[in-house]
Amino acid sequence: MAQGCAEVVPVSSSAQLVLLPWLLGWEHSSEHATFAAALHAGSCLGIGWVLREDVLSLDLRTAALLAGTCVPPAVAGYLVADRVEERLRRPAHLAAVLAGAGALLWAVDRRAEGRRRHPTVGVRHAALAAFAQIPALAPGVSRSGATLTALRATGIDRATAERFSLLMSLPVTAGAAFLTLARTDRTTLRALGPSLSAGAVSAALAGAAAAGALRRRPGRPATGPALYRLALAAAVARRIHTTGKDRW
Repeated sequence: MAQGCAEVVPVSSSAQLVLLPWLLGWEHSSEHATFAAALHAGSCLGIGWVLREDVLSLDLRTAALLAGTCVPPAVAGYLVADRVEERLRRPAHLAAVLAGAGALLWAVDRRAEGRRRHPTVGVRHAALAAFAQIPALAPGVSRSGATLTALRATGIDRATAERFSLLMSLPVTAGAAFLTLARTDRTTLRALGPSLSAGAVSAALAGAAAAGALRRRPGRPATGPALYRLALAAAVARRIHTTGKDRW
């Protein structure tokens, strides 16, 4: 369920998919990427359902801006995503990135409160948010966290930044998820079918619930997600200190 919420709240779904099982002492699965893709696909379906009216009511200008924001992360993902994930999957690395990106989001969000706010997203704002998704290839950064940080840094008000960030995330996240599933051999998909289906349904329900809550109460401060990130990073640091282990 946490996966679907993590697509809405800027707490990094990719880091949680690694860190929470590691903290609980679960065995690492060789099919981690396939299961993560199914969760991402499910969460996108749930979020998309809640935001269907927003998507259908987009004007041409906003639709063009959203389409443009897909290009930088898609190109970067195609070129370096696998190498980035392989090199930054150690729990210590994930915890450091998780805490640092969360602290940055909180600081930018607080600072933006004292500045002039822009009620709409322009080309400059969208471009910065688009390129902010490239660092989000690193597990722990969070795509929604990176785009929210960029939009808030340019003076976009919280509610508008949240909505635009969420709409931005849908095509890129869904595309990456379905591409991963399409590349997975059919034997593996059949063997994992029940667990993938259960995970996707759970993520869809969680994503829909989180997106619905965000629509009912937009513009909430980044304090909660930042504290959660720091708490999770602290738990990882404590386990590493206690066990001396920083790998699966």
